[in-house]
Amino acid sequence: MTVRLFTDSSETRKGFQADYTSGDKVFSECEVGKYRCADGVTCIDAWKRCDGNNDCRDGSDEAQSNCGCQDIQLTLCRGLEYNMMTLPNPLNFNDTTVDQVESSAAFNDLSALAESGCHPKVKDLVCATILPRCNESPNRQQLPCRSWCEEVKYSCDEEDSWSAFPNCVIFPYTNCNNVNPSTTASGAECYDGNGVNYRGDETKGPVAGVTCERWEDDPTFIEPYPWANLVDNKCRNPDGDWRGPWCFTSSGFQYCDLIPCDGVGCQDPGKPRFGKRSPILKYYWQGDRITYTCDSGFKFKKYVPERPNKAQCVYNNDTGEANWDTAKPDCEVDQKFKLQQDLLSANVYNKAASPTTSLQIKAYVVNVINLDEKGEQIVTAFKAEYTWKDDRLEWEPNEYGKVDRIFILDDQIWKPTLTLERNADTGYSGGFPTTEVKMENTGKISWPVEALTTTTCTLDPFLFPQDNMTCAVCWRAGEEYTIDCSNSTTHKDSSFLTCQNNEAPIVTGEWSGTTILSAVNNTACLTMRLKRDPTYHYSTTISPCLILIILMIITFIMPIDKGDRIGFGVTVLLSMVVSLVVVTGFLPVSTTLPFIAMLIIVCMALMALFMLTTLFIIIIHDKKGPVPKWVRTVFLKHVARALLMGDLTKKLKNEEASAYTVSNKVNDVEGSVNHAFKRDGDGSSGPPLNVKNEVGATLIGLKESVDELKVSVKELSGSIDGLASGDDDEEVAEYALLAKVLDRLSLVLYIIAIIVAIPCTLLIGRPKITVG
Repeated sequence: MTVRLFTDSSETRKGFQADYTSGDKVFSECEVGKYRCADGVTCIDAWKRCDGNNDCRDGSDEAQSNCGCQDIQLTLCRGLEYNMMTLPNPLNFNDTTVDQVESSAAFNDLSALAESGCHPKVKDLVCATILPRCNESPNRQQLPCRSWCEEVKYSCDEEDSWSAFPNCVIFPYTNCNNVNPSTTASGAECYDGNGVNYRGDETKGPVAGVTCERWEDDPTFIEPYPWANLVDNKCRNPDGDWRGPWCFTSSGFQYCDLIPCDGVGCQDPGKPRFGKRSPILKYYWQGDRITYTCDSGFKFKKYVPERPNKAQCVYNNDTGEANWDTAKPDCEVDQKFKLQQDLLSANVYNKAASPTTSLQIKAYVVNVINLDEKGEQIVTAFKAEYTWKDDRLEWEPNEYGKVDRIFILDDQIWKPTLTLERNADTGYSGGFPTTEVKMENTGKISWPVEALTTTTCTLDPFLFPQDNMTCAVCWRAGEEYTIDCSNSTTHKDSSFLTCQNNEAPIVTGEWSGTTILSAVNNTACLTMRLKRDPTYHYSTTISPCLILIILMIITFIMPIDKGDRIGFGVTVLLSMVVSLVVVTGFLPVSTTLPFIAMLIIVCMALMALFMLTTLFIIIIHDKKGPVPKWVRTVFLKHVARALLMGDLTKKLKNEEASAYTVSNKVNDVEGSVNHAFKRDGDGSSGPPLNVKNEVGATLIGLKESVDELKVSVKELSGSIDGLASGDDDEEVAEYALLAKVLDRLSLVLYIIAIIVAIPCTLLIGRPKITVG
């Protein structure tokens, strides 16, 4: 036993005392990846053996006898990057010779793994594990790096013999043995497997080409992977992603542009002649796409595939290789671009200078978006094409690949300035939407125009609902220009109106008519002459008015002594007022009233007039007294006959005779003797002769007095009845008959007035047309 005293010299004491006990030594069984020190009880990590540090307390891990370098004498492991080894290996600390290694239980499985070819460097890894590398001066052991083990494990994990290989955690990540980066047949640097062991200097992402961010900028990310060689801002694969090394850039996560040594992908096809491709990578995976573009002034040749600017990396099952699905295209001179450069360059062409003063137009109305007859406005979608000749834009087609026409934006050449007439859009600022013009080699320019316009209309509402309206979309050029309608009929759009065909039908809602193209001097117009379909307004607007006019007749048919005829007439009159408001609500306010509105006003006036007449008739109906003789002759005789009521004066005579008879009876009662009874001196009977006593004579005299009283009462009653039914009956009958005649006359005059009012209103109310 050896006792060593270590002190910091802070205190001074005399001697020391130690108690100890002894016992039998128990040797430790160290697991795979561990090395047992000479004391037999201490186990240390195998990679710490012969690393220059005394990890065993007895220093046996750094003893020269244990760290000596030996020549590699194993046939399996010849041709490695190193030729000196040291034993024991991390698999078994007891195997101190090559023979012991070859006779170990796991050697056969490890040999099979080394020959499996599951990874290009699997054999080197197996040999570097069973025969650790030894560096001389001083003697140092180097086990394989963990990153190397992790990379091989990704490729060989499914091999049955991989179970004989130790866990990668036993390998160090510093002062370890690794292999040099692999290269392709052309000498380009590549990575094996999933690139976990990639240790190259690539620092940029693939597409954007931006520099990778430094790994240590996020310590929480690199902490779980201390063995992954995460240094600087280089491409690495710490999590074993199948796609290979990657990094973080300013634009986010990106895979690095690295070539997999054993990958099946496409190589960079290179740029086409007079063109370029994007993205530019060293390696393209299956499914990756590339885009070709030609340089300015060039274009793809016509014989290339339908999508010459696209290519995709696809796998060929027959050859087992990947290649681009389309060949790299070729670019040729773009004659149209060259033509524009030659004709329209700023030092050659001045688009402010007018080349002509003669324009031609063909146009048509595409659709009527909105028609507001009350506001007298129309929103129209139209399409037009102006043509003119510009001698400065002529060229020889043979000099430009037989190109005889091109299409360019309208702001690149001169075009006329046009003003919209009758504009009703307050937000309109002039001009047209940007479009393309067609240039022909003869210098002919075709300028298509398609836009929406809001213009005013002229409405003639007099015959509403059979009224008409004229709307025009007119464009005026400068005073020095002239506009003619085009004679050309050759166009893909057959709807264009020309000089030969300048008229087309148009329908919009309840309006229909024609569109006419015209061009006079410096103004071109699309004139829409529209007429309303009256069916709707006849049914919903006009018919209620006619029904009310007819209902007014009921006023003259109702009995005169009924007071309801005045209320009924007033109701009809108010309904006509409502109808007038409805009619005028459809039309704009102008100096001309529509015929139907004027007719309603006239009918309302007639209704009011005859309402006054009806009131007069009701008043005279109950008037007492005889009518004047001329009234009796004119109205009760002649007018009544004309109204098919007969001669009412005859009826009055019959009533007169009856009245006089009653009067005579009254006179007879007053001055004549009623022969029903006989009186004294006139042959009247006296008391019977057979009455013999005075009492009997008195009773008979009393009875005669009672009879005379009865006769007097009857005569008085007859006189009263005669007074009640005499001259007053005659007076009431005459005014009642006169009221009936006037009522019938009012009915006839009302009907005649309504009939006459229609043509008179139509004639008088029609606006005067001045011919100048």
